[in-house]
Amino acid sequence: MNWESILLPAMGIMVPITAILVGLGIALAALKHRAKRNQMEHEERMLAIEKGVALPPAMIPPARTKNPYLWGFILIAVGSAVAIGMAMEGDPDWAWGGIFLLPGVALLLANWFYVRDKKGKEADTQESLPKGMDSPPDESKVG
Repeated sequence: MNWESILLPAMGIMVPITAILVGLGIALAALKHRAKRNQMEHEERMLAIEKGVALPPAMIPPARTKNPYLWGFILIAVGSAVAIGMAMEGDPDWAWGGIFLLPGVALLLANWFYVRDKKGKEADTQESLPKGMDSPPDESKVG
């Protein structure tokens, strides 16, 4: 009996199944850890309320700052690499790099306009506020 004829197809099936099961295991472990952390924080806050002690601050992780230009630069780099690589090989279809390059340029421009417009609106709001106010009044509370 030839073991290779049995093992190779079995390995071809077991590798993806193992990868999926490991991924699910990691996700379940992360969810269980988060639930346990939330439960412990809840119990700590309830104990503080029962004792009449000041509530401990919530353990909320700080918000990550997001680079709005990241994906534009990544797509431009990939598109340039594809186009340059194909041109260096002498492939006349080097322009296929534009599939990544042009959306990257479009993303950079869109994000640049968005950030510029957002900064302009913030500056206009700050200029139009009366002295001593750092934000406009809440419209829902005005009667």
